[in-house]
Amino acid sequence: MSKKIEALTMPKWGIEMEEGKLIEWLVEEGAKFSKGDPLLVVETDKISNEIEAEFDGLCRKKIVEVDGTYPVGALLAVFADEDVADDDVDKFINDFVPVDSSFSPESAVSEKKPEEKPAPAAKEKPKASGDLPSSPPENVNISPKAWEVALELEVDVTTITPSGRRGRISVQDVEQVADPAKLAAYKGEEGEASPTQPSDNPSELIPHSGMRKVIAERTTTSKNTAPHFYLNVDLDAKKLSAKREKLNKGKDKKEKVSVNDLIIKCVATALTKHPEVNINWSDDGILQFKNTDISIAVATDAGLITPIVKKANEKSVEEISSDVKRLSDLAHSNKLMPEDYQGGTFSISNLGMLGIKSFTAVINPPQCGILAVGKLEDDKISVTMSCDHRGIDGAVGARFLQTLSDIVSKAESI
Repeated sequence: MSKKIEALTMPKWGIEMEEGKLIEWLVEEGAKFSKGDPLLVVETDKISNEIEAEFDGLCRKKIVEVDGTYPVGALLAVFADEDVADDDVDKFINDFVPVDSSFSPESAVSEKKPEEKPAPAAKEKPKASGDLPSSPPENVNISPKAWEVALELEVDVTTITPSGRRGRISVQDVEQVADPAKLAAYKGEEGEASPTQPSDNPSELIPHSGMRKVIAERTTTSKNTAPHFYLNVDLDAKKLSAKREKLNKGKDKKEKVSVNDLIIKCVATALTKHPEVNINWSDDGILQFKNTDISIAVATDAGLITPIVKKANEKSVEEISSDVKRLSDLAHSNKLMPEDYQGGTFSISNLGMLGIKSFTAVINPPQCGILAVGKLEDDKISVTMSCDHRGIDGAVGARFLQTLSDIVSKAESI
């Protein structure tokens, strides 16, 4: 370390991040760590990521606890050399000035989480099976907290596919393969009947995840502030299908392009011809972009997220397909970084692979347009464009869809 005492603070991943939730500590007080070691897991409204050590050091004191939500810049822990006195560490903590003045170390306990009702005495956590070892197998990379949870839930960690960096098993990985009944008992989440529900109908209250809260907030804001209108057209996809067949000839399954990959390319091409649709809305004016950064809707276990195929107008269909596969894999493994999903000039949501013929989608602000893509049926694809009337007029949206229809019908040229 360049200094004898260092602060670990809540990072800022992207301009939209204001706070983060501490999911898990991966280092203990009094433990030494090396540069690159994972220290803790932080969840934002979009992603959950490990924070790695930037230097070799010693964790002297943790300031906050798991499950607490803290603002960007909040003091999380203090690292200091062994020869630094405890009084000096305490003084460092007391003198620390966070970026967000609303946070202080003394308020950490009260900010952790709202007061919860104590679990009924009968609901005890299951005890670890005597058949499980007291320490993880040598060939298994698992965080201390995840191992503790695995013992409680009697989970065989050798069967788990890790999602963390460097193949590390996280708490979430353990919980995903655990027996639901044991997991509910462990978390004390056995639901009580809602006052508005029949008492003879058992229910379970599932707390909102950070991502679910943001989805609710953003979609509600979008519908309440962006005056939506909708334009629908059936695309002639005969040549699009022929183009896909030609591109996929001789390729294995992992290399094949999808109908959606081709649609992304067609939309990007159409947007370059209609820059008045490739926009973001702001109170100060309309931001019109040169490049087409296409946000694609990806459904994950945690919720919907929209990673971005950047400069899709400059990429081939094969390059777009590669980007989509990479971003989808990152989204499903919870490894997207803010630069992967923040921004975007236009969105595409495709439910055609689920058999949906047509639907309408909610605009992803500050973008002003999103294309809802239905299934390919009888060489036709029904698409519906949701437009923010503040930035896109009906005739503008209609001309864009006319151009898109023309590009799709002549797909051999893309």
